[in-house]
Amino acid sequence: FLKSIILEYLTNSERIALVLSYGLDCEKQSAKQIAEKLGIKGDSSYVRVSQLKKQAVEKLIENIDYSQVLDYL
Repeated sequence: FLKSIILEYLTNSERIALVLSYGLDCEKQSAKQIAEKLGIKGDSSYVRVSQLKKQAVEKLIENIDYSQVLDYL
């Protein structure tokens, strides 16, 4: 269920940030590791990863029932 919603509503970057941050079907990774995977460079790369994760969660909450998103995260 969650995978289909993630694929439908999120960009690739948002999807990667969300999945790796929360360890959905994989091991959790740090913002630094996620930034490297996304090719985000610079001192504030972790800030950009946090922004992507926040955008992803907000999009999911906008498009499906809030309680369903929280159940998975």
